[in-house]
Amino acid sequence: MSEFITYEKFATVPELKELVELLEANNIPYELEDDVQIFDVSFANIQHHRDYRIKLHQSDFDKATELRNAIVLSELDEIDPGYYLFNFTDEELIDLIAKQDEWSPFDFQLAQKILKDRGNEISSQKINKLKEERIEELAEPEKYGAFWIGLGYVFAFLGGLIGIIIGYYIISNKKTLPNGERIYRYSESDRKHGSYILLIAITAIIIGVAFRIINAD
Repeated sequence: MSEFITYEKFATVPELKELVELLEANNIPYELEDDVQIFDVSFANIQHHRDYRIKLHQSDFDKATELRNAIVLSELDEIDPGYYLFNFTDEELIDLIAKQDEWSPFDFQLAQKILKDRGNEISSQKINKLKEERIEELAEPEKYGAFWIGLGYVFAFLGGLIGIIIGYYIISNKKTLPNGERIYRYSESDRKHGSYILLIAITAIIIGVAFRIINAD
């Protein structure tokens, strides 16, 4: 069975509870946790703000998104005409649709409705193409930064634990794409630097410990 991966984060319990009920109604397995500990699924005794996370199997990401989009369709006709999306240009609405991962299911569906009402309906084929392009964009590796890599080497040669932490972070850090796929965050060249930093830091610590043992005799 594949691991559970963070699907979405919530700041309030009502939003969280709504999604949990939807997942349970459709028999989609999930994990629920906050920034401190595994969350109580009874939603009892919640007194303060936390960062709540819903985790799903990668194979269920698209299904959960489709279910959420389907639910909000019934709410579109009741929207206040002063809602801010009505002031968006067609280009801005298309950009919203392309970046569905940054917007709520309601805004995603409303953007499509507004375009349709304006006579500029966007086809499902176009939406799928935009989604594929968005995933390709987000899949591009990030640069860790020459300064931080250089700093990692400095700490590594000094034999500090910080060098190990920086090296391990560079080589192991991953990000989740909208389709649930997990990929390495940083480029292959940066991860090579991370490996060198980690190796140098560990070697420096071993040498330092060896010298202390020798001098202690």
